[in-house]
Amino acid sequence: MLSVKEARQQMLNTIPVLPTETRGILNCTGYVLAEGLHAAENIPPFDNSAMDGYAVRAADVKDISKDNPAVLSVAEMIAAGYAPTKQVEAGQAARIMTGAMMPEGADAVVMQEVTEQEGNTVKIFESVEDSENVRFTGESVKEGTLVMGKGKHLRPPEISMLASLNCAEVSVHRKPTVAIVSTGDELTPLGESLEPGKIRDSNRYGLYAQVEEAGGIPIDMGIARDDEAETERIFRAALAEADALITSGGVSVGEHDIVKSVLEKLGKINFWRVAMKPGKPQAYGIADGKPIFGLPGNPVSSLVVFELFVRPALLKMAGHIDLLRPTFKATLAESVTNRDGRVNYMRAILRESDGQYTAETTGPQGSGILHSLVLANGLITVPAGVTLRAGETVDAQFLF
Repeated sequence: MLSVKEARQQMLNTIPVLPTETRGILNCTGYVLAEGLHAAENIPPFDNSAMDGYAVRAADVKDISKDNPAVLSVAEMIAAGYAPTKQVEAGQAARIMTGAMMPEGADAVVMQEVTEQEGNTVKIFESVEDSENVRFTGESVKEGTLVMGKGKHLRPPEISMLASLNCAEVSVHRKPTVAIVSTGDELTPLGESLEPGKIRDSNRYGLYAQVEEAGGIPIDMGIARDDEAETERIFRAALAEADALITSGGVSVGEHDIVKSVLEKLGKINFWRVAMKPGKPQAYGIADGKPIFGLPGNPVSSLVVFELFVRPALLKMAGHIDLLRPTFKATLAESVTNRDGRVNYMRAILRESDGQYTAETTGPQGSGILHSLVLANGLITVPAGVTLRAGETVDAQFLF
């Protein structure tokens, strides 16, 4: 069997990055930059005040106090959005608002709270240092600076920065569209009564949500019954409509597996046995240049395999550079045993206190016990064939 790391790397080596498109900045949140962005202008574009107060020469307010204030004449009032018209001379100050352009001659700003204006003069009760409360030209970003590199994920701060840089549109990678198909005669759609031997089709909805959480655009293709011709029709329709296909169920090694035979018709498909629990049987391949992910039918297996394999693949397709969730050490709150010859990804509740994490499993860990994931906020990695005692540490990661 392949290790998780080996199987994932083999997969990622073949995952295509989607083409680029130009999008307006109001419609590119969550997308990934396709090229580096350099500043065409300084931010801020001029020296300005960091607060409401008085622009002064620091030397004029040196060694003052409440009992010995400096008394300066007010040369003018400068509001945000307007340029000063006068230079501040010795013995003068300019009333200034936050963000307003600093006048010539002034080198600091005294905050309004330590002043008292009377007519055309102002008393200042606290001294300031040269440059205090001044925001300088290019302090945030200098013209020509690489502000965001290729692969940058565009969040609200990045959108605001794009606007600050006068960028109305940018080149980004497309988000992947992902078709999702559940397979099997045993599945019952929502709203219908369960007949003997039938189960609810839950995987398709969980996978739909996982695709959305990973930044993809899910396409619900419904249930493919255990009919080879019908299953092939649905899979081909899915590939024609989407950038990737996810199937759920039917990827074990059974000789009469309809999903397996259909996938083999579509392209080059690898049926992997990965040394992990849950989720040992998996299928991955490429058809018409598009990835196909064959996930197990057990609900926990399906969701965990998506997390460890499909999520990083979709992130790469969308142009992301960081593909895996961060891992960290967590201290076990209980003893855990993994008698299997495969690494076990146990569902756990991770808690943080004073910078230290603890982990407690969510109870029975069977691959059909979906509630074990509902209770969890993370996974812990328990190596094959070990018992770890309470107080020992394990690798952990948050989910969702």
